[in-house]
Amino acid sequence: PMRLPIPSRFRHRRRSRGQSVVELALILPLLLLVLLVAIDFGRVYLGWINLQQMTRVAANYAADNATAWGTPGDEAIRDRYQTMIRNDATLINCQLPDQLPVPQVGDGLIGTRVVVNLNCEFGLITPIISSIVGNTVLASASVSYPIKEGVVSDGTGGGNPIVPPPVADFIGSPLSGWAPLPVTFTDVSTGNPSSWTWDFSVGTPSGTGSGSVTTPTSLARGPHTVTYQCSGSPGDSCTFSVRLVAANSGGSSTETKTGYVTVTVPPESGPIAEFTGTPRSGVNPLAVNFAFDEITSGVTYDSWLWDFGDGTTGSGQTVSKTYSSLGSYDVMLTVRESGTGATNSLTKVDYIVVERRLCTVPDFAGVRRFPQGNQPHAQQVWDAAGFTTQVISLPANQGPANGNYVIRYQSILGGTIDPQPAGCDSVITVGP
Repeated sequence: PMRLPIPSRFRHRRRSRGQSVVELALILPLLLLVLLVAIDFGRVYLGWINLQQMTRVAANYAADNATAWGTPGDEAIRDRYQTMIRNDATLINCQLPDQLPVPQVGDGLIGTRVVVNLNCEFGLITPIISSIVGNTVLASASVSYPIKEGVVSDGTGGGNPIVPPPVADFIGSPLSGWAPLPVTFTDVSTGNPSSWTWDFSVGTPSGTGSGSVTTPTSLARGPHTVTYQCSGSPGDSCTFSVRLVAANSGGSSTETKTGYVTVTVPPESGPIAEFTGTPRSGVNPLAVNFAFDEITSGVTYDSWLWDFGDGTTGSGQTVSKTYSSLGSYDVMLTVRESGTGATNSLTKVDYIVVERRLCTVPDFAGVRRFPQGNQPHAQQVWDAAGFTTQVISLPANQGPANGNYVIRYQSILGGTIDPQPAGCDSVITVGP
């Protein structure tokens, strides 16, 4: 058979396609290399950003606990510092040295700066880059924070007055119940702290079960709601200790409540007493609505008996109770299964917290004593803070009592105060 000649334009297309394939085969490794290099350096850059944040957190913690690196120091806080950094490093795929640098706290005086330096190695995945710079890239970060607790200068020879350290304290509610148990912690420290360090599970939980907590630590004031878990056989329990360190420019204090929260593994079947109360905290008089929570199926109940912890009782699936006196109240519910007569009881310790009303004293700095134009004045600021008494000026022999001066002095510093015994009708004196 006769074979027709292939037109030249088709022969040209075949050569072009073949040339394109060859060019792609030559450039593809280069494109892949560029992509891998971009990924590698992107990972390292992201790791460096995370390292900066990790170092800031570590420096803030060291500034809150500067005396831990002094003499005699606090080994528990130093261990917590190391654990916190290494846990954060694991999350960002950072390889730390075997020995972490110790924070530089200097003389430990409040207001001086603590310096934290951290180095991390980030692994590379591109073979060519690895052969040039090595398998890892070293990234460094350095952050400093002013020390918030430590040695306080006595202020002799002038300078700023001594600021008293706060007194750390907190309340948790409820303090017992079936697992999993959500517990709300509220800071009630006095002395105007400016930083808070929470440890919601100090040491190893005690008890017959195996315990854990969703959020072990926090550096925020809160309130915090954390969930405690306990695993094991029905009736096994886990007990947790809780610690709060409150600090300001004058120093710090620590409040540790040992065996504070107890969580119990619930029964697998039969009647189970479980309930909720709303609200669980507030100022008196506090009205609370309680309701039975059915957490098991196939059980019929015929009795619900309540003990509100103040000497009064109630009955029914839902009940209401008004608490008039200040304090924390244990609430117990006992339920009975119809037919079998089997009962089960649950007590939630410190479940209801009735608080006193705290007052916030305003800062009068820069405010005028008497009205002048549209500018706020002392009495106006005082009234807006919820007080009903009068602002009193200094006696005549201590300043221009009748003048419309700009306030630079006040007898009660601004901040939250405990209103006892005068309530929120305390008297404040202001002056020039």
